[in-house]
Amino acid sequence: MTSGRTRDRGSHAEPLRADVVVVGAGPAGCVMARRLADAGADVLLLEAGDHPSSPRAGLLDVGPGSRVVRRHPAWIGEGFWELPRGRTLGGSGAVNGGYCSPARPADLEAWGREWPRRYAAGLARASERLRPRLEPMGPVATRVAGAFPERVSAIAQARIGARRVTAFDAWDPAGAGVRVRTGVSVARVRWADGLVGGRCDGVVLAGGGHHDDNDGAVEISATQVVLCAGTIGTASILRASGLGESTGHPVGHRVQEHPEVLLEVPAEWASGDGGDPEALPALLSHVVRLEFPDLARESLAGDDPVRRGPVHADGLRLTVPEVEVRPYALPIHRFIPGLDPVSLRIGLALMNPAGVGRIDPGGTVWLPTDPRDTEVLSAAAEFVADRIGMGRPALTPSTSQHLSGSARIGEVVDDQGRVLGVEGVRVVDASVLPELPRCGPYYTVLAVAEVLAADMVATRPW
Repeated sequence: MTSGRTRDRGSHAEPLRADVVVVGAGPAGCVMARRLADAGADVLLLEAGDHPSSPRAGLLDVGPGSRVVRRHPAWIGEGFWELPRGRTLGGSGAVNGGYCSPARPADLEAWGREWPRRYAAGLARASERLRPRLEPMGPVATRVAGAFPERVSAIAQARIGARRVTAFDAWDPAGAGVRVRTGVSVARVRWADGLVGGRCDGVVLAGGGHHDDNDGAVEISATQVVLCAGTIGTASILRASGLGESTGHPVGHRVQEHPEVLLEVPAEWASGDGGDPEALPALLSHVVRLEFPDLARESLAGDDPVRRGPVHADGLRLTVPEVEVRPYALPIHRFIPGLDPVSLRIGLALMNPAGVGRIDPGGTVWLPTDPRDTEVLSAAAEFVADRIGMGRPALTPSTSQHLSGSARIGEVVDDQGRVLGVEGVRVVDASVLPELPRCGPYYTVLAVAEVLAADMVATRPW
């Protein structure tokens, strides 16, 4: 088996043709490319980034000097952000925390009757490849867990000792004969006979080169195209390809995120952890999950069943907010190169928020503040601060970087990832999640990719 971090930039002398073009070598793209190649397809895996990521576990290479992320503009509440997304082999899984928390069965019920079973099968296949491991509880997690001993959950990590394991490492698409090309950005899909929304027969790349069309772009022919460019990137490609509201595809509507606030805690809580700068601890090894039934809200007509709680005496169905307390092991600048020093903080994230956002046609993410979510997070911060012996908390707004749902199953694609009403193009990444689970979506994306890869292999449409 070849090293997972090698890559072949290829040559334009080769015919620009493949059975399947997979766009994006992130978690989903690596799974799809490997499984389709194992089934005999000639697969071309295209990745926009052309710099390798660091193999150091715990390092979050998303700082100002990073060459392995792309930054997307975003408005979160009243604040402007630049959201980093992985632009390298392994995608965001090469630069994020690498947490592997599976979705709970109740999270999947809103996806459709068969999804709990399908997800379990996909998760089993994903775990065979990635093999996430538990890490010891550090001083900060120990202190927080002591205040909530019955609410603590361990978080498995995609690492082996001090080495990060990405999806590109674990699935090793090149080892199955996949042609991997880096530094290649896809502008849009190509339509047979120029008929938008008909049959996709390839992709059009941004930039010039051999086999140029009239606008200086390179075209690659394929029987099937699988978009795995992430929640923001996939939405941009779909829209650039002419798909959107006008074609009955609500791309970029009702995206979801886990809103988070940060609570400053004493620096001495982390004493004795992270002494070796070359062997960073896991940023987050354990979490505390809390429910706030006193702040339950009425489930509206558009609310998903995942978020609903018990039926109240008056017949209303209520949603009980769930907050994840995240005892980060060290100040975040210890993990992110180039970041200015900041205080030690723990996170509080609302895992079933009321608020939703959108990605506009220009690619800007909008996540407006929902007052119901603000109320829950404020109450949670007061409660947690009291339990851990802090005074009135000073909160810093943040985000979990868990954006999903820009091309949802049932709205933009079917339950096999095929774009509705269109031939030859599928979406397989966090874009398709019908509802964001009450956990980080990384492991869920891998499991869903395994499911949709198996569906595609069963029909062999290439």
